[in-house]
Amino acid sequence: MRQEIDKIVIKEPPIEELNKKRSCAKRTCVTGCGCFAILFIISLLLLRFAIGPRTKEIKDMPQEFTSVIPVYDDSNVERITQTSGKERSKRVELAAYLPKLILSPFVVYFDKDFKYIPQTTADKDMTNWEKFIAFMTNPITDQRDVFEIEWLDLSADQDFVLEYYETELEKNNFEISVYSKNKNVIQFTFTKEDIDGVLYTMDDPSTPKNDYVSLKINIPIE
Repeated sequence: MRQEIDKIVIKEPPIEELNKKRSCAKRTCVTGCGCFAILFIISLLLLRFAIGPRTKEIKDMPQEFTSVIPVYDDSNVERITQTSGKERSKRVELAAYLPKLILSPFVVYFDKDFKYIPQTTADKDMTNWEKFIAFMTNPITDQRDVFEIEWLDLSADQDFVLEYYETELEKNNFEISVYSKNKNVIQFTFTKEDIDGVLYTMDDPSTPKNDYVSLKINIPIE
């Protein structure tokens, strides 16, 4: 019996076969990482294209704006610009579609507290498919329009313009905060529900007029 056991030979796999398996595993890993890297680079390029400037100059402010925020001395406005939130959002969402699709399985599985998935049912009883749809269709960008009104060389001094807007905004229940002053620059921010903005003024005391005033607003436009 001892002789039969001694005749058993344990064969080890050839070195070439082990090297081949390791090489295949390495190639698979490299290929997978390479694909993710390529997808990531493509997404970045698309995102860079998507968030490019989409600002246009307009002549008159929409009713949604003027009904809540007054325009001081509209006859002397230097320029009004508008950046469409919906247009910007569509382009960014298109660029972000592929990264979201790649991340969706992880988000659906791990996001138990609905931090990244909008909750569509009160009892949190959502199927994985419902979570996937909610995550993919949830916008990742601010869809509000951005308006900026600019004045140059106003006859009204800096303090008057600041006081005017502070008073008018408070009348319309805006909350004013972050009031800052740095040499010739004074500005403050304001918010109300889904509207926010900043009033920026710059005035050199050595010049006879109020050099520059800018009112920038983020506001939803239907």
